[in-house]
Amino acid sequence: MKTNSKNQHFVLTTIFVAIILLQSAVPFLGYLPLGAFFIGASAVILPATVALAAIVLGPKSGATVAFFWGTFSMVRALLHPGTFGSLLFSNPLIAYVPRLLIGLLIGLLAKRFLQNKTSSLRLFSLGGLSALINTSVTILLSWLSLTVLPTNAYGIPSDHLLFFIASALALNFIFEVIANGVITMVVGRDIVKKTN
Repeated sequence: MKTNSKNQHFVLTTIFVAIILLQSAVPFLGYLPLGAFFIGASAVILPATVALAAIVLGPKSGATVAFFWGTFSMVRALLHPGTFGSLLFSNPLIAYVPRLLIGLLIGLLAKRFLQNKTSSLRLFSLGGLSALINTSVTILLSWLSLTVLPTNAYGIPSDHLLFFIASALALNFIFEVIANGVITMVVGRDIVKKTN
C-alpha cells in the first residue's frame, strides 16, 4: 500500500471512530427513538457505522471502530452503575466481543460478496446482519455471565434467565435490523462509489 493510500485509510478510519464516539455520547445520534410507535423503544444504529467502516475499509478498520464503541460502552457503564445495562456492559466480554465481531465479520463478508457488485440488497443485508450479530451475541454473553454472577440485587429472576435477557434486549430487534440495513444501504452506496 502506498504512503498516500495508507494516509487516506488512516484518516477515514479516524473519521469513523469520531462518528462512533459522537453517536455514543450525544443523545439521539446513535439511537432512533421509536416512542411514537412503541413507548420506550429505540433502535441502536451504531452497528451500521461499524458495518460501513468494515465495508469501506476492511475488517481491521471495522474492528478498530468497534473497539472504540466497546470502550465507550464499558466506560459509561462503569461511570453510571446501578442499572441493568450498566451491569451488562461493565463486563468487557459483553462490551467488546459483539462489536468486534461486527467489524471483523462484516468486513470479511464485504470482501467476499461486494467485490465487484455493490447492490442495495447486499448492503442492506450486511447492515441488518450487523444488528443481528450485536443483539444475538450480547444476549448469549449476557446469559452466560449472569449465570455465573449473582443477579438477585438487580431483581433479575434466576429462573428462565435466557428468556428474561432475550425479551429485555430483543424488544427493539426487528427495528434495529431494518434501521441498520436501510442506513447501511443508503449511505453505503455513496461511500463505496466515492472510495473505489
